[in-house]
Amino acid sequence: MSHYRKKVLFSLALSLSLVSSLSTSGFAEENAVPASQEAKAPIINVTPASKAEMVATITVTGTIVPRQEVAVGTDVAGLLVLELNADQGDVVKEGDILARLDKSSLEIQLAQIEAQRAQADASIAQSEAQIVDAEIAVRQALEALDRARALSAKGINSKMELDNATNAHDSANARLNTSRQALVATKSQLQLVAAQKRDVLLRLQKADVKAPASGVVLSRNALLGGIVSFNAGPLFRIARDQDFELAANIPEVDLPRLKENMPVAVRVSGMDEPVAGRVRLISPEITASSRLGSVKIALDRNPAIRPGNFARAVVELTRREGISVPLSAVVYHGRSALVQVVKDGVVDSRKIELGIRNDRAVEVLKGLAEGEDVVARAGTFVANGDRVTPVRVTDEATGAVQ
Repeated sequence: MSHYRKKVLFSLALSLSLVSSLSTSGFAEENAVPASQEAKAPIINVTPASKAEMVATITVTGTIVPRQEVAVGTDVAGLLVLELNADQGDVVKEGDILARLDKSSLEIQLAQIEAQRAQADASIAQSEAQIVDAEIAVRQALEALDRARALSAKGINSKMELDNATNAHDSANARLNTSRQALVATKSQLQLVAAQKRDVLLRLQKADVKAPASGVVLSRNALLGGIVSFNAGPLFRIARDQDFELAANIPEVDLPRLKENMPVAVRVSGMDEPVAGRVRLISPEITASSRLGSVKIALDRNPAIRPGNFARAVVELTRREGISVPLSAVVYHGRSALVQVVKDGVVDSRKIELGIRNDRAVEVLKGLAEGEDVVARAGTFVANGDRVTPVRVTDEATGAVQ
């Protein structure tokens, strides 16, 4: 190869190398990132602290029972049940006849008593007539005695005649006293007969078994044709005025939080809608074995309620308006509750004091002002001092992070 040709090839290679270097340098300059450019702050959901009505509740369970149960029976034993006019579930009014018993034996006793009374009346009339006769005899004997005394004083009659007149007078007085005592005895017998008559009349009234109060019949133990017995128990049981209540037990630590007349929403088994009620009675005593206290909750009347129903009651303890945040916005460190407040794009972990809580939100008593933004899900993605890009949301329903 000639010297000239070698020179031309060297010049061509040098030119290609220079072009490649310039092209690579230009591409690198175009794709370089300035060192001063920073990474963008992460986006985080925040929710504003807002005022809301908060309600503190406590849940108790128990059984529906009659507020006042009335036992219906009769003390007229040994009578046959002839008629039944009410059955379980019937609504009755005070004075309604629930059952009729056989009165025939009582009516016979009443007829016998009436006969005894007539006999006593006749005896009284006879005793009164005997008293009149005895009084006349006493008066005649006294007159005879006075004459005998006068004659004896003049010495006309003998001492024997005076003694006979005296004895006749004493005998007449004795017959008068006997007649009077017989009258008292007959009148006493008449009073006894009157008392017996009142007793039979009362038993005749009780033979018609009446409802002592209005209400609904809970049970009927009487049988048509059965014999009423003292040991058989009540013939009927009535829930007075159809008033029912929830009998529940509550732990002793929660009992001081309850007060009479607190409103209650009661969900009865088998019913779609809750029944309104109020706390009627709080037991003053705690059962030592179970550490529970009893509570009675009066219920509004509802025909669907049945004694024995299982029910769950939500007792409203407190209702007030306050600042609240979602439960998910609260994070706990030991016993301290914190929220992550976002201000000017910076996270600030702040200690707060909690109040009423429900299944979605919690009341903040101290440490947070209305309108301040807090991280919707605290403690999950950010920490104190982090810079974020806040995005407001209004509904967070997750649980708090422990």
